[in-house]
Amino acid sequence: MQDSINIALRFLKFRPRTVFEIEKKLKTKRFKDKEIKKVISVLKKNKLLDDENFAKMWIRDRNLLKPTGWYLLKSELRKLGVAEKIIEEALSDQDEEKLARQALESKSRLKNVDFAKKAAFLQRRGFKTNVIYKILKNSQ
Repeated sequence: MQDSINIALRFLKFRPRTVFEIEKKLKTKRFKDKEIKKVISVLKKNKLLDDENFAKMWIRDRNLLKPTGWYLLKSELRKLGVAEKIIEEALSDQDEEKLARQALESKSRLKNVDFAKKAAFLQRRGFKTNVIYKILKNSQ
């Protein structure tokens, strides 16, 4: 079991991970399911593995570096194996309008372009259609 814990800790050294990511990593190293469950239990007990905190941290960090909308964040967290309920809870206090404005302001090349190009940019960043329309309508 010590080998599996060492592998998991080494994997956690670079950034926080989800339970799904740890399971996947240990399965690639051909550990048995019973041992993987024990490792995950130990990591959770020591607060090294927590999907709720991971989701909140992921959203916070992602929005600091590159303001991102609800759809894209939800998609990223799903790929990382975070449960739907946890994703919804983590995204509940996100201010989409503020983030959409920040995303537009961060791209100086979008200052003098038409409505459609700005809308396409915000849509690629994962913002909801009603938020995009509201932001762009008010900025005209």
